[in-house]
Amino acid sequence: MGKFGNIRSNRISLHGASHHDVPKVEHLPLWSMHNTHDRMKALRQIVEAGGRDPRLATLCVNIFRQKGIQPRDYKGQANALLKWVQHNIYYINEPQERLQDPAYSLKVGYGDCDDMVILLCAMAESVKLEWKFVLSGKNQYGKIIRWIEGDKLPKPEPKWVHIYCVLGYPPFKPTQWVFAEPTLKNVPLGWDIVQAGGKLLPEFAGIDNVGNPMITIIDQNKEKISQIIKGKLHYRELIPIIIVGSITAVLIQEFTTYVVKPTVKKLKKGLGVKNK
Repeated sequence: MGKFGNIRSNRISLHGASHHDVPKVEHLPLWSMHNTHDRMKALRQIVEAGGRDPRLATLCVNIFRQKGIQPRDYKGQANALLKWVQHNIYYINEPQERLQDPAYSLKVGYGDCDDMVILLCAMAESVKLEWKFVLSGKNQYGKIIRWIEGDKLPKPEPKWVHIYCVLGYPPFKPTQWVFAEPTLKNVPLGWDIVQAGGKLLPEFAGIDNVGNPMITIIDQNKEKISQIIKGKLHYRELIPIIIVGSITAVLIQEFTTYVVKPTVKKLKKGLGVKNK
């Protein structure tokens, strides 16, 4: 029996052992009965402990070197860590709440949203990038809202269904905070599920459009489009984006016209439903 924050947990160790060098999993059967502050305290405890492991810092530095990230390029470091977690940790759902030590997530290569954000924040902690947890859910009016750790909790408090984070830089006194969503491979640093209206995540009853070409094109070129609008890049830089986007839109329209609509029409006819 262990304890994280004010929450009791049952410790599960690899190989049936109990040793500080063996990555741990914490099973929390009463997780849903505790308040948000207790939950965040438990998660923060795991992150801060994991971030003190020098092996995690070594992993991060190796990632930076492989990606050619220069020292003190803090935005580049944040982006590199996010992409690494997105592409190297397999997202899964779990039947009951389990919290994985960052070392365990690295060992097994999978986790749910809290495990992936714990790992990402621990990696940031190990190289002194600032971080905060972010929760999102729907309020009583059905609107998707977020809460950033340190802010005042909304009342009434919604049922939180997803967790991610913000990363801050430069270290010690950050002036920039950017959203980081580790569970989706195609979203860039700065992408936020609330701004996206809950799409892509089944937790919000959204449609899973991961891999949608149009979404990918927009996300990949978001920064370039912003620079063009601000006059930092020549408008000619926009031409390839427009061409690719237009071709994709035409293909989608053709597919809808010649494949989807006739198929739906045949189904309706077979069911005896009149087409309007």
